[in-house]
Amino acid sequence: TKKRSVSVIVPTYNEEGNVGRLIDAISSSLSAAAVKDFEIIVVDDSSKDKTPEIIDVHAASGHVAAVHRKGIRGIFSAIMDGVRVARSDVVVIMDADFSHPPSKIPELLKRMDDGGFDLVSASRFTKQGGIEAPFSRKFATVLFNFAIRLLMGSRITDWTGGFHAIRRDKLLTLSFKYPAKWGEFDLELLSRAKKSGLKLS
Repeated sequence: TKKRSVSVIVPTYNEEGNVGRLIDAISSSLSAAAVKDFEIIVVDDSSKDKTPEIIDVHAASGHVAAVHRKGIRGIFSAIMDGVRVARSDVVVIMDADFSHPPSKIPELLKRMDDGGFDLVSASRFTKQGGIEAPFSRKFATVLFNFAIRLLMGSRITDWTGGFHAIRRDKLLTLSFKYPAKWGEFDLELLSRAKKSGLKLS
């Protein structure tokens, strides 16, 4: 099978209001950036709404693959199932709720290529970034990420953002111990990538 230049992996659960628009936005963003070979892998955890039907309709287009999981839940296993079926050298991991702007995907890929990085993580703490949340949650997120950055001694500024581009072969060499159900996947991914000597940004 032909290698795609990038596979975008989107875990979903009850995202009927977002997933169709998100697929279109990702496709537009990558096409506008002249990324010709890409695929969008939507991994659905038995959504109770119309998400499964919506992603099946999009899967007929050729750029989209729909992965339907039955009786399994959790962000870690959903992402890794997407990675296993990906046909690209590079995978992008992002949320389905538009908290991660599809327009930023080409920037992640360009930074990866320009800097020779194995993993590029988008940050909400840059000039272009931001967090839309109540003040208390925003303050806790900033404080937590600052503490982790001090602890890990890394150039990465956002340890819980969930928006990453990573070389697929490098990701598959990492040994994960905690099958994350929610956002703790980011912490383990980034800490294990750093310990394994991957070049991070």
